[in-house]
Amino acid sequence: MNEERLVGGDVNLVVRIGDTVRRPPEPSGVRELLEWYKQVGFDGAPRFLGFDDRGREILSYIDGEPAFAPVPCSDAVVIAIGNLLRRAHDAQRGFEPSPDAAWDTHVAGTSTGEVIGHLDLFWTNVIFRDGMPHALIDWELAAPTTRVLDVALAATYWAGIRADAQLADWGVPLGRRGERLRLLCDAYGLTADQRATVLDELVAQREGRLERSDWRVTGRDAVVANLEWLSEHRAELAAALT
Repeated sequence: MNEERLVGGDVNLVVRIGDTVRRPPEPSGVRELLEWYKQVGFDGAPRFLGFDDRGREILSYIDGEPAFAPVPCSDAVVIAIGNLLRRAHDAQRGFEPSPDAAWDTHVAGTSTGEVIGHLDLFWTNVIFRDGMPHALIDWELAAPTTRVLDVALAATYWAGIRADAQLADWGVPLGRRGERLRLLCDAYGLTADQRATVLDELVAQREGRLERSDWRVTGRDAVVANLEWLSEHRAELAAALT
């Protein structure tokens, strides 16, 4: 079998073999969630297909293009991201993970929440078809969280709610970030009360990461820079959300 290395991820070696993807095992809760998505017919995530003889997970390959630089960043794309994330959350209605389901705590740092958030809508983790977001891949950091936090973390990429230097190489526009944040929140369907907590939840998440030592690719300096940027621009972002 010919293996084609898939580029775009930062952490794991992932390869394509035919219509499947092989990768290191994700936490058991993720596999349960992907099985649920298959049962309910949600097409915005890969299917878990088992393990190969090397102990790697086998997932269905989702045809399309990852959002490489320059990242598609039109308002229509931002709106579609909000819609797709809402569909992913709503498709979990009735999902009850097993009591011993394991989740990564690197991003959310919690074992309970309203939904299982993807929590890592890094640009290349979104697959595009015909220029629009179609599916979310790389669910390894998924974990229980609030709807608001998953939207807020999506906004750090798709609305550019992060330090300028981290956006430059990806071609993400630096203007209208407050408007784009509001577009994403409205497309998802956050209520006024939920929008009012977006920035609080994002700050708390960033500060929580600084208290943990399980650093991976994104280092402490990047998190500090994002917190500083958020503090500097918080008033204008809050105004856009009212």
